[in-house]
Amino acid sequence: MQFGFYQNNKFESEKDTICCIRFFILRELGSGDNKMTCTFPTHSFGQIKIRVYLSAISLLNVKTDTKADMKLQNREAISRYCVSLKVATALMLGFFTNALHAQNKTPDSSIFYNDVKTYVNPVLPGDHPDPTLLKVGSDFYHCGSSFHFNPYLAVYHSKDLVHWELISRVVPSSKAGWVTDLPSVGIWQGAITYFYDSYWIFFSANGQWFCKASSPYGPWTEAVEVKTNAVTGPLGYDNSIFIDDDGKPYMLIKNLQKVNRLQALGRNGQLTDTVINLDWINANLRYSWGEGPVMCKRNGYYYYFPAGDVMGGQYVLRTKELTSDSTKWERLGDFFKPVTDSQTGFSRPNHISAPLQLSDSTWWTLGQSYERYEHDDWSGMGRQTSLFQVLWEGDRPWGIAPSSQPLHKPDLPQSGILWQSVQSDFFEKDSLNVCWHFLSRKNAAQYSLQSRKGWVRLTPDSNKTSLLQKETDHFYSAVTRVQCYGKDTGDQAGIYLTNGNQTVNAILCTTLSAF
Repeated sequence: MQFGFYQNNKFESEKDTICCIRFFILRELGSGDNKMTCTFPTHSFGQIKIRVYLSAISLLNVKTDTKADMKLQNREAISRYCVSLKVATALMLGFFTNALHAQNKTPDSSIFYNDVKTYVNPVLPGDHPDPTLLKVGSDFYHCGSSFHFNPYLAVYHSKDLVHWELISRVVPSSKAGWVTDLPSVGIWQGAITYFYDSYWIFFSANGQWFCKASSPYGPWTEAVEVKTNAVTGPLGYDNSIFIDDDGKPYMLIKNLQKVNRLQALGRNGQLTDTVINLDWINANLRYSWGEGPVMCKRNGYYYYFPAGDVMGGQYVLRTKELTSDSTKWERLGDFFKPVTDSQTGFSRPNHISAPLQLSDSTWWTLGQSYERYEHDDWSGMGRQTSLFQVLWEGDRPWGIAPSSQPLHKPDLPQSGILWQSVQSDFFEKDSLNVCWHFLSRKNAAQYSLQSRKGWVRLTPDSNKTSLLQKETDHFYSAVTRVQCYGKDTGDQAGIYLTNGNQTVNAILCTTLSAF
């Protein structure tokens, strides 16, 4: 069964697309215990046979007493394997990748880790919009926009900027009643930072908020709203935090197209001092939306990087002092070098994280991009995040141009973290693995790990429910075990492909009449 794309108004632009594969139960489910498999072509990266184990369902128009249990099969034959593949859908309910070593005598790829000096973008495949990046000691942390997918604000950890692991979620579904629970809304921004001996994440959701923690693994505090005043004005969205050399933090404030401001933060996370008005930066819409601004500092220069919009454009300005006076600033133009590789699918990266410096004096940044080719469009995977080296020509920064070729990776030690991909799950723990999230807050209250050990049970009301992970690959196969409790022969359970308005385009299912 081949899966394609569907439209979803998840993001800020009507052109944004997303695609999703879900387990489903249609009205009046049938009973039975069935294994379903759907196989897709293996990617040209190698001859490894990949299986993706789906262990979740999305329930549609089901009576209140209808339920379904999920369990993986053949777990004794499965071992985890790190592969660099891409798959066609951006969001998936119950999605996992594993390689079956019994079928392929492939050596453990980890033994080659220190010999491989290159990587291929994206390093965070799948939907990872609006990336922010933090370095604390030898560890790196990433966070970005969640929109309506909850629990909100996923935090990732890395040791080498290439391999990433999901370690925590900041805002629980049960404590986010003030967040608009609709596609394209939810939580934006997710600016992770560290100052005054704490980790902070600032984000926008009907106002500007922050949570803090002593460790990025959590627990995180409940959200606190950042207060504003008449002079500073609305605090907007897609803000970020800049830490000056003296440790003083500043919030980069972005509101609509023409408001770009800067103001210091106190130890309590609230605004302090006087706002620095930079509205002249995009007063004439020179940078489209001029959104997602970030800052860094080098050789006495402050660098300010506004993005165009979600479709591309990244720019840079610099100054020797933090001032509202536009004559003290220089517009340096585009940030990224011109693209010369016609084969790259990520040709318009932007919304970069603040560039940071490593101990070997190299500089790096993360940036998002849709994936498109001349005759092949993977935009449905969402805004994927890539790693770019920042080169300096004197005091002028340049992001290297996107490329389809392997790139020299940062000179950082082996991490032991696998390539970011979907995760397998046997649901044997008392709490849900951090890799899972939900399409709505209502869905987050419609699952159970206690009803049946080793299974996840999803119980919808009269509508549907879901459990999902973000997609990371183009091609895959999927196997799961489903046990459904239905009412008559019209009931169905299985996998379906849907688009943003929930039109079903493809179904792989079992029915009561199949037994």
